[in-house]
Amino acid sequence: MNKPSRQPDHWLFLVLCTLLFWAPLPLGSHRPWSTAILQILTGLIAAGLCWLLARQKLPASISLKKSWPAIALFFAIPLWSALQLLPLAPPGWHIISLDMNATLFKLQKSLCYALLFTVSLQLLNTRERLKTAAMVIVASGLFEASYAVLTVLGGRDFDILSIRPPGQHHGDAAGTFVNRNHFAGYIEMCLAVGIGLMIATFTENTSGASWRERTRELLRALLGEKMRLRLFLVAMVIALVMTHSRMGNSAFFASMGVSAGIGYLLYRKTSRSMVILFGSMILIDVSIVSTWFGLDKLAARIEQTQMNNEVRLDINANAWVWFQEHWVTGSGAGSFMSMFPRYRTHDVVGFFDFAHNDYLQILGEYGALGGSLFAAIALYALWTALQAQRARRTPLLRGMGFAAMMGIISLLIHSTVDFNLHIPANAALLTMLCSFAFIARHMKQPVITNTSRPRKSSARATPQVTVS
Repeated sequence: MNKPSRQPDHWLFLVLCTLLFWAPLPLGSHRPWSTAILQILTGLIAAGLCWLLARQKLPASISLKKSWPAIALFFAIPLWSALQLLPLAPPGWHIISLDMNATLFKLQKSLCYALLFTVSLQLLNTRERLKTAAMVIVASGLFEASYAVLTVLGGRDFDILSIRPPGQHHGDAAGTFVNRNHFAGYIEMCLAVGIGLMIATFTENTSGASWRERTRELLRALLGEKMRLRLFLVAMVIALVMTHSRMGNSAFFASMGVSAGIGYLLYRKTSRSMVILFGSMILIDVSIVSTWFGLDKLAARIEQTQMNNEVRLDINANAWVWFQEHWVTGSGAGSFMSMFPRYRTHDVVGFFDFAHNDYLQILGEYGALGGSLFAAIALYALWTALQAQRARRTPLLRGMGFAAMMGIISLLIHSTVDFNLHIPANAALLTMLCSFAFIARHMKQPVITNTSRPRKSSARATPQVTVS
């Protein structure tokens, strides 16, 4: 029997998986050279797909065809940045952007994310590829978690990449990121994908099964994929707790609770498995992790938080004045660093290249017009993820819909006090989660259902093909 030939876009899919694993390694891709690598890889994948589609080497995926409104929203963001660089009136009128170099750089990054979203819709066109991409994300989170924990417990000798400067947040896990909060944001999304894969292994309740069948199912769970995934999740939760990031941990557990509640209502036949999963995460992860890996220190940080001593709030108060002066069109994408000194008061000391609130910075840079595009993408992706869980019957597609919903909610919560959306690795992973929502909703999956053996008097039955 001949082996099935590889698809023409097989190598492009491998490059996409490599990109997903690579993105967080060079300081979260938050350096000009590492950002350039991310953009080049994404551009090469997009160019290769355009060439294959133009030469009719492969058909456009159903997810790509049906997600055109989301694609338009993603590409509208770099288009708006381009408009900020152009004079919109006769000579003598001002250009919207007050920092043209920063806006041009931000335009390139937003175009990269739009391309990444689009190529993901095309390349992840089978269940096998979708699951592989999800496993790559989990593997990336596991590597980051392992590196972070080893660096904290083993000291600087384990920091083989020489990322952590001496004395910077000593004892706090940060992985290959410079900032522990950005590392926490990345792990939050990896955990969401891992939980989505766990949900994909759920089966219907077996309340009527015999004790032998239940024993076999228990052994399969202990020795199979579920246990491996569960251990991976435990390792990532340990790393998340060891960041001692207040909002990172709060966002994760809050998003897990909200998503679990929604899932419990939607997955009626597997609700028992969901209760066991999230119950074990709360009991095991919180009790054991609190004993050995510093949850008490995290709780102490939260208890000692005094709002009047938070520099972030002072930064945001100054940034609010900046937004009020540019609320319609913004001062230009990426212009916060050059604009903030004009509005900084005497009580805010130091250099700040980002506001500690993604929403406020987006509104100040893009204005209400551009900011509405970001809001539309987030709400559209959340709604699509919810619809995928409600309408699909395939466990993997439901699980990826859950992963998208939980990951997006988590980062939306975290973004209220941080700037994860401006870290390329985190923004790229959030883009992938958005693509998971639309893929889970629109991917066609034929299921062949054989009818029962026909009676002698009836015509011969034919297999029926349905789409879940």
